[in-house]
Parts: sequence; structure tokens; C-alpha cells
Amino acid sequence: MRVACIMMQRNEDLCLHPWCAWHGYLFGFENLYIIDHGSDDRTVLETLKRFEALGAHIAHLPATADFREKGEFVTAALRLADATGDYDLLLPLDCDEFVVMRDAAGGPNAVREDILAYLASLQGEVFAVQENFLNMLNHPEIFFALPYAKIFFRSGAIHTLDPGSHSCLNGTPGIPTRLVYAHYHHKTFARQRAAAAEKLRPYVDVNDAAALDAFRGIGWHLVTHLQKTEAEYMALMRPDSRCIAFPALNQIFERLGIDPSFCDDP
Repeated sequence: MRVACIMMQRNEDLCLHPWCAWHGYLFGFENLYIIDHGSDDRTVLETLKRFEALGAHIAHLPATADFREKGEFVTAALRLADATGDYDLLLPLDCDEFVVMRDAAGGPNAVREDILAYLASLQGEVFAVQENFLNMLNHPEIFFALPYAKIFFRSGAIHTLDPGSHSCLNGTPGIPTRLVYAHYHHKTFARQRAAAAEKLRPYVDVNDAAALDAFRGIGWHLVTHLQKTEAEYMALMRPDSRCIAFPALNQIFERLGIDPSFCDDP
């Protein structure tokens, strides 16, 4: 079973090293394909060089490349990787998404051999991830288990993706799977606001409250981070009935040199 991971990022100084370390551990560094969207952060550039030396494939886009075309960029990278004939499955991922799964009994599972065996058992061409484990600041072993929508592919069955890799533009549905993405979306309040503003600024005036209220374009889900106070944002980080404990993931992270609280920021 050989799996390619394709990811596009820009200046992801918190998530890039953990993402590469985790997916290199699962699938091999030579099977990581990273599209760098004009990063200028020194730490990020050094991380890219380090993992390229370990075998990861790095492609560079200028910072001026239109982020709204992310689906096309990722689809093109998927097809290039697929054309090598080396892969059984190809997974488009974001830099804050980490492949894990639920086992047959429903428990969270981060065991490499179990993930590879499960992926090898899949039958079909287009597959769906239906759940994410959303991180909670200051609680690195606890995640919100929430519905999600992502797509991945069998070799030879690549379809053009929407910008978020949530669906195929032609409407081809994915076969439901037990694959889950541990989703390290939550960063500290200051980082979350800064990242949201950077991503939204090309498409809406981030200083205009009315424009933000009305905005429904790419990245609209990030608007909430510019509208909440820090107290309101941190109030979300409270365990509730939707949560699961997943200490096994952190234990493996630590063995790989990944700080489980990497999104919390010192």
C-alpha cells in the first residue's frame, strides 16, 4: 500500500514540521508533495529544505498566485503524482489536517500499521472522510469529534477538487470511510485573527464590519475569528459531550519529536 499526501501551504510555521513528521512517519517522506504558496517565513523555508532533503517533493508558487485557484493547484499536483504510477491512494490534505482513523469498534486509532491496513482494504475510486477531531487549546489530549467533509482518491480516478478538497466539482460522491483527520485548526487568539485576516484580505475589507457580515466568498468561515473577542474565542475551548480523549496520538507525536501542544504557543 503506497499513499501520496498532497498539501498546499503558506507560512505555516506551527503546523508544517508536525505535518511533515507525522505523514512522513505514516507513509514515507518521499510520498509527501508540498505546494508552497510564496512562503517568506524563515522557519518555514528551513523546514521545507529539511524535509526536501529527506525526500519530500516541494513545488513553489509565487505569493501572487490566486488562492481561489487552490483546488486547481492541488488537483494538478495530484495528477502529477498519480502519473508516476507509484501510488494506490492519493490524499489531498491541509497543513493542519493529520490522518488518523476510527477502529471497527469506533475508538480513535493512530497506529500506523492499522491505518495502512485499513487503507489497503478500501474498495472503490473516490472516498470520503466524514469526521474530524478538532483540537482544543490547552487540552492537547481532547478533541471535538465533529462532522467533516473531505475527499481522497484511488490511483487513476482523480477528479477536479473544490478549493477546500471537500468535494469533486463534477459532483462525484465519495464512499464513506472510517478515516478521520485530526484537525489542528485552533491556534491562539492573536494567531487565529492574524491568519484569518491574511487569508481574507484579498477578497473583503477585513476592517469593515458590515462587509465581513455580508461576505460569503472563499474563506467565509474565517470571518468569525475577526468578530469574536478573545474571551468568546477561548470560551469555545471547554470539553463537552462532543469530545473524545485521544492520548495515544500525543504519545506517538512525542516519540516523533512533535510537541502535542504545538498550536497552543508559549
